[in-house]
Amino acid sequence: MDATIIYYDPVTVPVFPDVSLVGIKYEREEKRSVNSVEEMEQLAVEGKVVLVRAKGTIALNIGLKVTYPFNEIVNVKRVGVPREFTNDGVKVEYKEVLEPYGYVGVNINFSPSLPFIIVETEQGGRIISLSSIQDTKPEVPRESKTPEKKRKKRAKKSRKRRKVKSKGSRKSRGV
Repeated sequence: MDATIIYYDPVTVPVFPDVSLVGIKYEREEKRSVNSVEEMEQLAVEGKVVLVRAKGTIALNIGLKVTYPFNEIVNVKRVGVPREFTNDGVKVEYKEVLEPYGYVGVNINFSPSLPFIIVETEQGGRIISLSSIQDTKPEVPRESKTPEKKRKKRAKKSRKRRKVKSKGSRKSRGV
């Protein structure tokens, strides 16, 4: 299948001291034949952002380290960081993003004073915290090292009535 490959240069846009957005600037475009979707996802260039389009499928490959990558190119309106924590809630300071770039991710240095950030895009708002960045792996039950003992099936014993030998038990039954 034919694919259009678009190369972008990454641009770092500082928003707050510990928060910066990773924007992109158009570099070049080329057409290439791609065999599969997996091959599309493997097309990555170190230090560049690569967008691959083919037959309704889009793959965004970011060739640099980003704390929180977006799954598509987004237009960020503003970014908010918490400034004051009270019993009633959190006061958030917002800063408008004026640079005319498309953004592919956010670099964040988390600290106790910066536990999360809020990124507002045209698609809606996202709260990004340390727990949303770390991959939550599903718990896979581990196989025990000792194999389970095989149980032998035994034949059911037929129920026999116990013979009562004492005279006292016969008297209590009324026999």
